[in-house]
Amino acid sequence: MANDKTDNILRFSAAADKLHGVYPQKQEGLFMLRVKIPGGRLTWPQWRVFAQVQETYSPDTPVHFTTRQDIEFHNLQLGDIVEAQKILIKAGLSFYGSGGDALRNVTVCSGCGLCAESFEVFEISVAVEEYLQSLPASANLPRKFKISFSGCQKNCARPYLNDIGFIAVSESHFNVITAGSLGPIPALGIETYKNLQVSDVFFLCRAAIEMFAELGDRTNRRKARLRHIRQKLGDDAFLSELDRRFKQVVKEPQPNINSLSKSKPDFKLLHRLNIPDGDISTEQIIQLADLCENQGVESRINFEHGIELYGSKHLELPVNLKQFENGLVIIACQGGRTCPYGLINTQNAALKIRKAYEKIDHSNIHINISGCSNNCAHSAAAAIGFVGLKRDGKEHVQLYTGGGDGKNPMLAQKREIIDVENITSDTFNHIK
Repeated sequence: MANDKTDNILRFSAAADKLHGVYPQKQEGLFMLRVKIPGGRLTWPQWRVFAQVQETYSPDTPVHFTTRQDIEFHNLQLGDIVEAQKILIKAGLSFYGSGGDALRNVTVCSGCGLCAESFEVFEISVAVEEYLQSLPASANLPRKFKISFSGCQKNCARPYLNDIGFIAVSESHFNVITAGSLGPIPALGIETYKNLQVSDVFFLCRAAIEMFAELGDRTNRRKARLRHIRQKLGDDAFLSELDRRFKQVVKEPQPNINSLSKSKPDFKLLHRLNIPDGDISTEQIIQLADLCENQGVESRINFEHGIELYGSKHLELPVNLKQFENGLVIIACQGGRTCPYGLINTQNAALKIRKAYEKIDHSNIHINISGCSNNCAHSAAAAIGFVGLKRDGKEHVQLYTGGGDGKNPMLAQKREIIDVENITSDTFNHIK
């Protein structure tokens, strides 16, 4: 019994650490710390704090952007994590729910409120997260739970890849997609509501997360997402049960958000920086902050390892930052570099492709590379996606093509398996 108790304590400790964004790396004694960035929006003083933390505790490792608008620090010593967290907390940053079986960072399309056709959904996304975190069910979920908000019907926040995806269709209404996720056996979300009132968003989220907490599988983590409840019940029964719970939610006081604002007419996209592999150095962070902080420029992390800069005035980039403007967009998870599950070095694969095609017009080409079948880079929904695997001890990838990137209900089709050494020639066959 003593051993059982010890094992339980260790399991609880690991779960608690992940809940606060701390994950062990494949390298013994080193850890990753993930920080939630609501809507991908950061102030320039916060950028400077990231540079400070990285320079102090892991100076040879870049800061990393995730596909969920979070930021990660890698190669941290266990003894440094608490001190790093203290510094980040003082800057107004949070870790709770950046990992583990919890409500994850609520994502927002990076251009919302600034693209001409979009509505501002950032305020409601923050209010929804705060509201759900106050519920008892949110502290005891079977697995992670993901929500996104798209400011218009371009669906840039990938609603079909989320447990709940909201799509703004007017200043007072959302269309809603539910029960999507990827992983080894992906399934995209399904249309659930059209023209849902903005004021009902909070109550639908509550109904869904309480349904998930009650009916989700707590014994098999491979079948413990909201979409597995949908698959078990069938689409019609799932939608009916969710609607029943939604109508029964007590309409208690909630944040006073009944409509969405339109875009800022004086703000526009100045630059979109496609950061290779989502890895940015402390020097580049400081240079960007020095350039933008006093120019009224806003920064937003997008879903593609990129930084978008918005403002009302011309902003001239220095050469070493300007090089990222037209770079090939390759979304690559950490892979075998630090992740215990990674089967291939995704950064090496991305570099091969980047070098091979740096001189072609690739403004509309996005390539997604996942280190394993968990699909953290969204490869199974990509226009061109690769998922890492091993054959005879050698690195290979499963090719996927034709996906809608979570913006529509279209999964990619599984194609051939490719030796990573040949990844550039096989990629060219699909982008030429």
